[in-house]
Amino acid sequence: MPQTLVLITGANQGLGYSTAEQLAKTGKYHILLGARTKSKAESAIQRLASDPTIDSSTLTPLVIDANDDTSITAAAKSVSDQFGSLDILINNAAISKPQDPNLSLRDNFRAVFETNVFGVAVIVDTFLPLLRASKYHDRRIVNVTTGLAQMSVAYSPTSEYGARRTPLPVYRSSKAALNMLTAVEGVTLEKENILVVSTSPGYCRTNFTGGHGVKDASQGAMNIVRAATEGDPKTLLGTIVAEEYRVEDIGW
Repeated sequence: MPQTLVLITGANQGLGYSTAEQLAKTGKYHILLGARTKSKAESAIQRLASDPTIDSSTLTPLVIDANDDTSITAAAKSVSDQFGSLDILINNAAISKPQDPNLSLRDNFRAVFETNVFGVAVIVDTFLPLLRASKYHDRRIVNVTTGLAQMSVAYSPTSEYGARRTPLPVYRSSKAALNMLTAVEGVTLEKENILVVSTSPGYCRTNFTGGHGVKDASQGAMNIVRAATEGDPKTLLGTIVAEEYRVEDIGW
């Protein structure tokens, strides 16, 4: 049996790297480690290959920059040329950063939306023909979101993640937009038996969060792995695969 082919964007560090590591250790998957540069992808593979339980032949570097349409197109062509199809796509790459006082408000929003929303939309659209070409029985697109994107959390007067304590208007709104993209893609692709599902890894200690968080990246990556590989697609549509094996409805 050929191994299931999985593409993970932003796989050279943090949650993406931990997701690749957990999938690789099962021996069931061939993993395309997406990164903005070849050196970053290859460095991640070298680190993974140092684990004797991981077969380095199941790891392939892939240059893909969510902000660059040319890079995305080239990445899809590379996958098509080498493999002919794709079974699972994990849109993990994302950014969050303080607003730059030297940029206009519009440009501050645009910088984050380019990666977190526009990039995901283009990657899905570009790789969709490869997912359609797959004969895999459980094709999936996994979009990594956050509880911060939910209106109920933002409005909460008591939650430490509410907007009163943690405003983050740019990041929150970008992930809320991603949730709508996930919903529309999910409904549209359901008839083709391609599941589009959200997952929230939680507040993890990574470079993305400046080393802050309540758990390690490996713990958060477990949610991403579950969203990509477990559960019944018919019941997962419209949900967020979240903490402690919970599956929650996507709500406002």
